[in-house]
Formats: sequence, C-alpha cells, structure tokens
Amino acid sequence: MFARPRWYVALVVSLSLAGRAAGQAPAPDLRALSLRSLRAGRTIRISGPEIGTLTGPVAGVRDGALWLGAEPAARKVPLAGIDSVWVTRGHAATGAIVGALIGAVVGVTVMSGKTCQLGDSGCLVGRSAALTVIMLSGTLLGTAIGSETKSWQLRYP
Repeated sequence: MFARPRWYVALVVSLSLAGRAAGQAPAPDLRALSLRSLRAGRTIRISGPEIGTLTGPVAGVRDGALWLGAEPAARKVPLAGIDSVWVTRGHAATGAIVGALIGAVVGVTVMSGKTCQLGDSGCLVGRSAALTVIMLSGTLLGTAIGSETKSWQLRYP
C-alpha cells in the first residue's frame, strides 16, 4: 500500500467538510436572481395577490424590494409579494425575415414584366439593383413593424 502525505489527507478532509457546509446553505431566491438580472429601464409586468398586476420599467432591485417606474417616483414592491414576472419581447428578427420574403415576391413580380437582351449588362444590373432595393425595403419595413410588435414572455416562476 502507498502512504498518503499528511497534507493530502488534510486537503481531502477540508474539502469534504466544506462541501457539507455548502450543502447546508439556503437555496438562493430565484425571484430575486431573475429580477436582478434585468437591466434598468426594461418594461416588465409583475403580479401577486397583494399587489395585483403592475406594469412599468425596472428602476432596480435593492433592500428586498423591486423599484418599478422612473426615478424619483419609483414604486417600491416587496419581492415576497411577487408571484410572476413577465418581460416584453420584440419581434424584429421575425419581421425582417417576413419582410424580406414579401420583398422578394414583390420584386420578382415587378421584374417579371421586364426583359433584357442577351449581353445587355446595363439592363441586368438595373434589374438586380431594383430587386435588391425592393427586398431591402421589405426587410427594413418588416424590422420596423416587428420591433414595435411586443409580446410578453414569462421570466419567473
């Protein structure tokens, strides 16, 4: 058998005791963690039996409470009274994809009536540029509409 050095035995014992002590620590409050992870100014909706449903921008989380609204008139809501937290979510990426697809269909439809002669590079460049402009316009319009279209996403519980 191999003899273990004393420092090795001491290290194993101290790590096992530290693991047991850490296992007895209280679990972190998920509600507080999820609220602290929100950036200031983000619009949220909270609800609870004592507070009802409140919507507004996050001012911060401190002293066991959520501060909702713009400073200095922020409203203090105790964390213990919050049952659910919802955050807004925009749909800019989905709008961009839908807008690009619609732009492509419109562009192809508009360009289908125009014909170019073989070897007429100016005509081909013009058609390609027009199709690109129509698709980019559809993408930008879809992005604008999608970013203004909001939905609520459950953040806690």
